[in-house]
Amino acid sequence: MKIFFIILAAFLATAILIGGGQFIPISKNFVYYLWWRTTVSGIAQKGSIRVEDADIHYRYYGNGSPVLLLHGGLSHRLSWFSQVPWLVESGRKVILIDSRGHGNSGLGDNALSYRLLAADAVHVLDQLGIQQTDVIGWSDGANTVLLLARYWPQRVGKIVAISGNFDPSGIKPEAHDDNIVHSSGLSYWLKRWWTGAGEQFFELEDKIKHLWQNNPKLKADDLRGITTPIMVIIGEHDLIKLAHAHEMTALLPCSRLEIIQGGGHTTVVTHASQINQLISKFFTLPSNDRIKQP
Repeated sequence: MKIFFIILAAFLATAILIGGGQFIPISKNFVYYLWWRTTVSGIAQKGSIRVEDADIHYRYYGNGSPVLLLHGGLSHRLSWFSQVPWLVESGRKVILIDSRGHGNSGLGDNALSYRLLAADAVHVLDQLGIQQTDVIGWSDGANTVLLLARYWPQRVGKIVAISGNFDPSGIKPEAHDDNIVHSSGLSYWLKRWWTGAGEQFFELEDKIKHLWQNNPKLKADDLRGITTPIMVIIGEHDLIKLAHAHEMTALLPCSRLEIIQGGGHTTVVTHASQINQLISKFFTLPSNDRIKQP
């Protein structure tokens, strides 16, 4: 456990050095998360389930009404360090899944698709005996939850979709600038650690970038058929086009759009206070001072 904390602290320090001042507010949430992991509430229940060609790892904390957190591509469950503690403290059972190839989950031999990732999530819910859950998805996780709501509507309650897109056209062209070559240098080592992919990182990177370029491909009628209450969140300077987010919200029958001023694609980390307050109001969670932390 001590080694784990040291590695996490080293990553945070590196992120601060690379990102400059925008990363300074992250430290309070991150330090709190490290402390929280040493408490009884921070002890996770862990497991995995075999889904076709891959073992899918999951863990959960707390008790109460479930909420499933789905991370973005080329990250893993740790990206939710600003959300997990206060959600647990608010009385929710928080379920985290490492998507295929990330963290402790296997990559498998098949091409990645958001429907496949959604099916993995359903298998985890079945394993845990959860018939319905609220879901918070970020980036690829947001895309995955749209597929969950489209094909398994009975399994989802309220949805928070952060920085997601329903079609590849919704991604800004500059977001694809690094899709031609593999990551290298410091970027490679940080992404390899951050994804937990290890020696499989390049294979995962190739599959994820192919996924970004070609999926999802939801049609207008698909979105109109999703009647689950959804809060769409996007950063003012996101990699997702603002017009695309507006279009998505207009097509979803029971949705609302929130724009994080000054935010980019990683608002769950860089603008956690605003994200957490929006989630708290949307889920009508009890008042919690941790939500107001930077």
